[in-house]
Amino acid sequence: MQSVLFWSAVTAYALATVAFFTAVASRSGRGTGSGAALLALGLVPHAAAIGLRWIEVGHGPYQTRYEVLSADAFLLVGAYLVTALAARHLRLLGAAVAPVAFLGMGLAVATFALKAEVPIIFKSWWLVLHIGFAKLFAATAVLAAASAAAYLAKSRRPGSLPRLPSPERLELAAHQFLLVSFLFLGVMIVAGSLWANESWGRYWGWDPMETSSLVTWLAFAVVLHFRVLHGWRGPRMAYLTFVALAFAVSTAYLVATIVPTIHNSYMVGR
Repeated sequence: MQSVLFWSAVTAYALATVAFFTAVASRSGRGTGSGAALLALGLVPHAAAIGLRWIEVGHGPYQTRYEVLSADAFLLVGAYLVTALAARHLRLLGAAVAPVAFLGMGLAVATFALKAEVPIIFKSWWLVLHIGFAKLFAATAVLAAASAAAYLAKSRRPGSLPRLPSPERLELAAHQFLLVSFLFLGVMIVAGSLWANESWGRYWGWDPMETSSLVTWLAFAVVLHFRVLHGWRGPRMAYLTFVALAFAVSTAYLVATIVPTIHNSYMVGR
């Protein structure tokens, strides 16, 4: 049943990707509603698949690559749908969200069969906050970059994609997502520090993952500093948003899976 639910979600995300790409290619934005509906439809079996895995293995989605990437995709789609409900003019951002979710699920399936017990130090409320805000950080960073990309497209061809709002509103959306992502990352670092002290008796050890998270947080702070205090606007802020996303991806995926660190020493199938 878990496999059926998982593949149902993957199918819905694939169809949503096609719907959004069709909307972008048509330049009219038609099909945006269908894409958002398909993402919402896929979120239901996806939630059920995560829930069944949680019950089966007795812990949250943070032990195997399948569990981590599946939960990342779930929160990305969930964050997008909340955004689409609150700001309907941003629904076309699904053109970036749907393929990312689909690809994430594709990468996750390779370790679907792997299961493992978590060490005792993982059974902490601080860990739940740490990982939860890490996933929200990654999701909002993707939405910030998607808004920046939409801004560049709209500013170059103002008459295209009428379903998108004005370039000014897209630029503001990119800034707001980036600010929220910066705050989520800060909470993640603090929660992780408190968890580290509870588990290993120290708040900070300059582990590669800790260092990378701090560098990423500082990079986000610099980008926000240029906009808020120096009034930077336009394409250069959009490109800086892409730089911020690159830092986020490096921390959340490259360092977390490739660089030897205590954070991934417990991960199965990385």
